[in-house]
Amino acid sequence: MADAVMTDVQSSAKALWIRHIAAFVALLALMGFFYWPAVSAALNVYWVSPTYSHCYLIAPISAYLVWTRRQDLASVRPTLYLPALLAIIPLALVWFLGHLVAINEAQQLMIIAMVQVLIVALFGWQVYRIVMFPALFLFFLVPTGEYLIPPLQRFTTHFITSWLSLIGIPYYAEGTIIELANGRYQVEEACAGLRFLIATIALGVLFAHLTYRKWPKIVLFMAACFIVPVIGNGFRALGVVLLAHYSDNRIAVGFDHIVYGWGFSVAIMLVLFFVGAWFRDEFPAHKVPAQTPPPASAGALLAAVLICAVAVSAAPAFATWRESRPLNIDASDFSAPHYAGWDTGQVSDMWAPMFSGEDAKLAYSLDHSSFATPPVDVFVYYYGRARNGSTLIASTNKLWDEERWNATSSATLRAHIGQVSAPLGELEIASSAQRRLVWWTYWARGKFTTSGLDVKIERLKGSFAGEDGSALIAVSVPLESGTEDQARQHLAQTLAAMTDLPARLERAQAR
Repeated sequence: MADAVMTDVQSSAKALWIRHIAAFVALLALMGFFYWPAVSAALNVYWVSPTYSHCYLIAPISAYLVWTRRQDLASVRPTLYLPALLAIIPLALVWFLGHLVAINEAQQLMIIAMVQVLIVALFGWQVYRIVMFPALFLFFLVPTGEYLIPPLQRFTTHFITSWLSLIGIPYYAEGTIIELANGRYQVEEACAGLRFLIATIALGVLFAHLTYRKWPKIVLFMAACFIVPVIGNGFRALGVVLLAHYSDNRIAVGFDHIVYGWGFSVAIMLVLFFVGAWFRDEFPAHKVPAQTPPPASAGALLAAVLICAVAVSAAPAFATWRESRPLNIDASDFSAPHYAGWDTGQVSDMWAPMFSGEDAKLAYSLDHSSFATPPVDVFVYYYGRARNGSTLIASTNKLWDEERWNATSSATLRAHIGQVSAPLGELEIASSAQRRLVWWTYWARGKFTTSGLDVKIERLKGSFAGEDGSALIAVSVPLESGTEDQARQHLAQTLAAMTDLPARLERAQAR
């Protein structure tokens, strides 16, 4: 009789877990549907960027860690805790703001945070405490950290040049370019060490969780997981430069330096974990959990699933409705203008900004008989409302085709667009067939800026008033040797002649 009762209890507990897990999986599928643009953006980053290829391992690692806790989970019963859903409100608000300004990381972080809330709501606090680390480890699914690339490039360049000075090797450095007597080296984005740093931090968090229980050790080890990869990458880059220099560029160039670099980086990581293992802590004995609250009935669970579904889908549903409203853009605002003394023509087929998803586009060339330089190509890309696949500030939007052109120099300046003084970025780009000078700026809510962050802030300010239009303005002219000053004068005169452009953009936004 006792065995039969025990079997019935186990069967009831198993059925209860199956119901709650099925409800959770169904809600995850629903979130995947509603938040698919942000999810697919993360998957695309995993696929195209080796820096985040380790993210493919995060979900399996979390699942395995949950599996290792199956005995602890068997000692408790899942129960509902719907007050946790109140946390969805601020999370959904932050997601919506991130959606408005097209910040994928903000959206993705909020999605993972909502998953934490769903675990608490559908399984209860006791279950969440058991699976807390595997659940929080899912935050490493968010591909973030690219903002660290420029400072890491600068640090690596400074590290190399400092050691070259100590060794006594003459060099000339400008930006991230280092020139030696027999070679020219550049600390590219891939050489900044971000890939090694992020992977080390993710694995370091897992290692610290499995190895330590005392917070001072955890803090010291995680500090080492940040400092050691940065300094190690500096030595790696220095080693590549020295190997190429002393071998007269016979080794550590091309694919070789990638192989040597990764071998060195992996060795540094293994040494870090090996040393850290010497200071491992003893784990406390298993604690018997407190009494679990009564389980929820099937009807209560179904009602909870419906409430959760509404909670997680409200923000993306509102965003979809908002984006579905039509944009009334007048074609006359984006027709080629006519200025007295200027000839309007078609743009050349040599160069164009690689922007996509714009709501309206203006492309033409302007030429003045008083200038000996070729016509200026003018491009205006207008985005009436930021939405998925259609936003001015996006990592896929480039000022040139990177397969055809290379940037050789950059600078900032000010010039007048019509009567308005505007900050501009200057780029000199080169291909096998041509060199060009490019001036560019962004426009948002009547303000010209070269800062993508400023565009996002202005767009956020005006989004609720229907004033979230933004645009790219880019002008370019071919360059011949010794004509740089003439080209700059031509671009400045061209922008000054475009007196109606600010008003055109204002009218487009008003509509």
